[in-house]
Parts: sequence; C-alpha cells; structure tokens
Amino acid sequence: MQKIVKILDIGAIFLPALLFFMYVESFMGIIIGALNPLAALEFMKNATADNTIIHSAANPFEDFVIKKEESLPVNRGQSTGYNPNYTVVEEFFVSEVSDIVLKKDACYVKNLTHHSENEVRNLILAPVSFSIEKNSKEPQILIYHTHATESYMPTADMPYDPGYSWRTTDKNSNMVAVGKVMADTLNKLGYNTVQDTTLHDYPSYNGSYDLSRETVEKWLEKYPSIKIVLDIHRDAVERGGAVINPVTRINGTKYAQVMIISGCDNGYMNMPDYTENLKFATNLQNTIAKDWPGLVRPVLFDYRHYNQDMSTGSLLVEIGTHGSTLGQAKNSRQAFAVSLAAMLDNI
Repeated sequence: MQKIVKILDIGAIFLPALLFFMYVESFMGIIIGALNPLAALEFMKNATADNTIIHSAANPFEDFVIKKEESLPVNRGQSTGYNPNYTVVEEFFVSEVSDIVLKKDACYVKNLTHHSENEVRNLILAPVSFSIEKNSKEPQILIYHTHATESYMPTADMPYDPGYSWRTTDKNSNMVAVGKVMADTLNKLGYNTVQDTTLHDYPSYNGSYDLSRETVEKWLEKYPSIKIVLDIHRDAVERGGAVINPVTRINGTKYAQVMIISGCDNGYMNMPDYTENLKFATNLQNTIAKDWPGLVRPVLFDYRHYNQDMSTGSLLVEIGTHGSTLGQAKNSRQAFAVSLAAMLDNI
C-alpha cells in the first residue's frame, strides 16, 4: 500500500511536468513543472491560440438612470426555485467573518492564499497606487470580456430548452451587453471608458485568455492613459444538481450578486504588483457594499492569474451566475459602475 501511495505522489508531481514539457519543448519545462505542477497546469490551461481583431463598441447613453436605494437581501436560509424545468434556485450569499473570510469596514475578503491574516488585513482598504483623471480626453478605463459568450437565463419563466447552454454570440444577450451598460454609465459619470467587444472564447474556448491578453496589450499600447482594466464575466454555481442564482433585493427589485476576483502570485506567475490590485479591489468592494448592501460577495483573493499583471488596476468581475436572469444582471452592472465612479471620485 505504501508503494502505491508513493507511486501516486510521484505521478502527481511528474505528470504535470511531462505535459508542460510537451508544450514548451525544453528540458527547463520538466524542471519548472516538477517544482510547481500548479503553475504548469495553469500554463497549459491558457495555451496559445490564433490572433483576433479588436472591435470597439460605441457608447450611446441610453436608458440611463442613477438611483441608489436601500438594499435588503432575500431571507437568509430560505431559497426560492423559480424555474423547475431548469432547477434554478435563488439564494442570498451572505458575507460572514470566518477562518478565511476577513472583514474591514464593510469589505469582506476571502483569503485562499498562504498570506497571514495580518498581511492581508494590512492590504485591505490601503490607498490605491494610481489616480484617475475625470473628464479626460483619453480613456482611463478598459472593459473587456475573456469569456464574452457567457450568458444568462433570459427570463425567470424561460421555457425549457434542452439545447440551451448559457452561451450565445448575440452581443445583446451575453457579457458584451453587461459591459456596455457599465461603459455607458462610467462615461456618463465623467470617466472615459472604452469597451472591447471581441468574442475571445468563440469559436474556440481554449486559449481565450491568451487572446484577451493580446487585446488588452493593444489597447494599453494605443492608450497608455488606461489605468483600470476590468474583465467582466458571469459565474457558474451548482449544488446538488440545481443551478444556484445568488440574488439580493433592492426595494423589491432583484439584483444578481457580484464577486470581484483579485489574483495572488504563487511565486511563478509573474504578477509582481498583485497587492496593488487587491487594494483596488477592496476599496471598490467596500464602496459597493455601502452603496448597495447585499450586492457584493466577498472579494476572492486566490492564486489566479487572469492577466492581472497588465496594470495595477486589473480585476476580474463576476456578475451573477448562469442561473441569474439577464434583467437581474442589468440591474447589478449599472450599480457596480455607479459605485466605481463614486470610489474614483475620492482617490
């Protein structure tokens, strides 16, 4: 039995190394993969793909309304299924302090790194390292979508369709539609924002992060003025065969809950400024939590790359899940942008 365990342990180290070697075709690949199989697997996950073309979206200020209201979550512990054909269940994801969830002011951070509580706490709500020029002539914020074809339930009472995959190339229904409202809102509030509408995950999902990285590089080269880079996604949560929709209520209106992801470097990910991203993430989360109580889940601070080495204001934002309706996501995306602008007003 001990021999079997030892063989499994060896395989867990050298199998990623062998696969990594196949990608980089060098002896160094085996060494790096053996030392850090997690980094090797992350590298393979983001394998290279063909180039893509940048398409910039227009920003007409349509259907624009700013209205902050008191927020009340759905009752904790109670779930409401609204589409039995899809087994979609609405839940309020509560934020609570625990061994891994830290709180400072109204901000919660889920720390899944090896950094101590004190180390992370010292970064929460620390001043951000960049400043934003309001009403600038050149863009200050870039919104893009690595997984642009991610989509939502169109309505709560959507008829059952066994072929529905929660993905679409229709830019009026996928993450491009979400980013458009964010960009429109930020522009209306005086923060010059551009949105890239490239479908980086179509026709192939593989290599989408490499493609979106090329897109961001082109934007940053064209506009060095860009300080904030937001990759807008939607989450996917399932439990016991049910699709979970994290939702909160604001004056009777349902909003899809939002989660900000701030990546941490494990020593092999080339993210020297990841702490600056965390400062930005926590200041933003704290502002949203005060403006729209119950809207945000804790910031996820974990060993994730997600191209967050490209600026000190790079974050991945999950707006709802595949159980959320498009309408619930629309409510949340505008609230997010309003609070982002409010935060920027004070830095």
